[in-house]
Amino acid sequence: MMQPQIHCLHWPNVDRLIVNAHKETCEHLGLTVNYTEQEIPHGIWMDNIMMSSMAEVKLFLDIDCVPTNKEIVDKAIGFALNNKSMVGIAQVSNHIAPYSHIYAAPAFLAISRDIWDDMGRPSFCENETCDVAENVSYAAEIYKVKYKTLYPTHYFKTPEEGAWDLHTYGKYGIGTHFEGGVFHLYQGRMPNNATLFHNICKGIRNNTFDYNNMLPCRTPL
Repeated sequence: MMQPQIHCLHWPNVDRLIVNAHKETCEHLGLTVNYTEQEIPHGIWMDNIMMSSMAEVKLFLDIDCVPTNKEIVDKAIGFALNNKSMVGIAQVSNHIAPYSHIYAAPAFLAISRDIWDDMGRPSFCENETCDVAENVSYAAEIYKVKYKTLYPTHYFKTPEEGAWDLHTYGKYGIGTHFEGGVFHLYQGRMPNNATLFHNICKGIRNNTFDYNNMLPCRTPL
C-alpha cells in the first residue's frame, strides 16, 4: 500500500505571492506536497490523480488553502484511511440548486481510494447540478457512506465581497478558518486577497496566527 499523498493544483497565472506563501507554509509544517502547475479544469485534474495514483489516501489542497497545523492533516488522512471514507471543509454551492447542499469541498479534501472505487469512481468534475467535487459527496450520500465535513468558525468580510450562507449553519466569506485548523482564501484572483493570504501564511509560520480578529461564522439569535 502506498503512503498517503498530498496534491495541489495551481494554474500558471496564479499570483506568485499565493504560490510561494503556500509552499513555504506547507514546508514549515513538514508536509510533502505534490504540486501541479497546469491550466486544467480542477475536476479533471482530480479525476486524473485518483485514476493514476495508487496511494490509499489522497489529500487535495487548493493553492489558496493551507492547514494552520500539521495535526489536522494527520487527523484528516487518518479519518479517511481508518473509516474508508472522506473528510473535507464544508461548503455550499449557493449558485446551484438546491442552494443548500453541504458537501466536502475540494479545497481541503482527504479521500480513501477504496471508497472511491466502491462508489463506482464518481467524477469530481462540475456540471449543471454540482460544483467541483460535490458529485462525490452526492455519491457518498447515495451509497450511505458516512463522511465528515469541517465547519467554518471565523471569516473575513471585505467591502468588495460579502458573506455567503452555509445553508442554516451560518456564514463564511473571504478568508475562512475551519475547525481543526484549515484556512481557505476565496477569490484569490483579487490582489488584495493575495496579500491577505500571504499575511495569514506568515502568521502560521511565525506561530502568531489568531482567528479571534475575524467575524464568527455563527451568531446568536
